[in-house]
Amino acid sequence: MTSGGARGPYEKGRMKRQQIVEAALEAYADSGATGPSLRTIAQVAGTTERALLHYFASRDDLFTQVLRERDRALKSGISEEPSVEELGAAVAREAEVPGLSRLFLEIAARAAGEPGPANEFFGERYRELVPLVAGVLNNPKGGGAAESFDPEWAARILVAAADGLQIQWLLDPTIDMQADLAALAHHLAAPDQDRSAFDVGTFTDRLISRDTTGSRDPGPSHTE
Repeated sequence: MTSGGARGPYEKGRMKRQQIVEAALEAYADSGATGPSLRTIAQVAGTTERALLHYFASRDDLFTQVLRERDRALKSGISEEPSVEELGAAVAREAEVPGLSRLFLEIAARAAGEPGPANEFFGERYRELVPLVAGVLNNPKGGGAAESFDPEWAARILVAAADGLQIQWLLDPTIDMQADLAALAHHLAAPDQDRSAFDVGTFTDRLISRDTTGSRDPGPSHTE
């Protein structure tokens, strides 16, 4: 009886946390790019702001749990052996809620600071996401790969591009994230891609020179 009584309050607290997280996702879906206020989330959850934070260690804890739930829902909709296009579509679905994209970027900025919920969430996210994407890129279904192809490196680049594209998409919603990411993924994994033509050092030197001298040299063309 004692152990059962101990589990009761814990289970109720866990269920309440889940209810609040789901209410927050609903509130974000109904809000604009700025996202909902805590008051709005509390209203959707049928509670008060004070009671809302009673179930979480901090505001960041609440918001990282919201992002965890978004990722969990995303993963549940992906097949066991997804294609590059399927992953791109999943990322595009993530960005369908502007408020959540903005929240993602705000929490990401905090993750680089002191250890906490944001830091923990993003650390786990990349440890899980990069191997998943690498597996897709290394799979013939994902477009094939050359013998010298490094799927983990390509996955890091693709994940970084996906995160960065969310910023551009918030500024310009006409950007087709799914198409851009699919094109980049196939480019990275293309068996016949000659990457030796692109010298990172030279390109970096051009960027530095442009910043310091005001040069208008656009650097190598991405359309050639």
